[in-house]
Amino acid sequence: MPPLAIVLVLLAALLHAGWNLLLHATEDRLAVATVAGLVTGAALLPAMVLAPPWHVWPLIVISALAETAYALCLTTAYRLGALSLVYPLARGTAPLLVTLAGWVLLAQPPTIWTLTGALALAAGLACVATAGHHAGQRAALLFALLTGVCIASYATVDAGAVRQVNPVGYLGAVLGLQGIVLAGIMRGDLTRLRRAVRPGIQVAVSSVAAYLLVLLAFQRANAGPVATLREVSVLLGVVLAREKKPGRVWLGAALVVLGAILTAL
Repeated sequence: MPPLAIVLVLLAALLHAGWNLLLHATEDRLAVATVAGLVTGAALLPAMVLAPPWHVWPLIVISALAETAYALCLTTAYRLGALSLVYPLARGTAPLLVTLAGWVLLAQPPTIWTLTGALALAAGLACVATAGHHAGQRAALLFALLTGVCIASYATVDAGAVRQVNPVGYLGAVLGLQGIVLAGIMRGDLTRLRRAVRPGIQVAVSSVAAYLLVLLAFQRANAGPVATLREVSVLLGVVLAREKKPGRVWLGAALVVLGAILTAL
């Protein structure tokens, strides 16, 4: 992989871990996620106008609903549990589910590397889950797993959609619609939304910047290595979390990264 692509992906991973750290630290996480979605949709409106994604509107709706479920599950998991437990579990569940779905549903037999990677992912998730169980954070673990299911769902939909439309306009439409749905769930509570403007904008800028950096990396390197290197964010999230972390959390996060690398080979 070219050095510039590596730098771009590592910066994206750092930004992703950073906005999750910010979201975990805020008091009204749902309001922050709502503002982030609305801000992203508004900021990317020019892309939606210049390259309209509306001919794939069913995929936009499905992805937005999955993103909404993702925001609800993630914010609930962060309210109930530690970042160092929730983040690696949520991020690691998605590639494991995608691997298993390809095997079971699409009749894509795994290679020895894919199978080894899936086992490493499962072992890493088990380590983190065990740590969460001993810490009395079972509810947080459940919502972290559901977050991973949501990630796998919208990632699968998005992978098909961006082959047909401009990804930037598509992203704006999906996240803008997600923000509208979340605002509806909050019943348009303007007081909560106003309080969440600053962290919401920070989350929006960081998440969109991370996504665009990955797109730039895709232009310079193969998708597999780029997607794999992004999983470094799991370790970065654990490192940045200002929490006491047992050894099994470090081991679990490392196994998640290793598993993601092997499944991409």
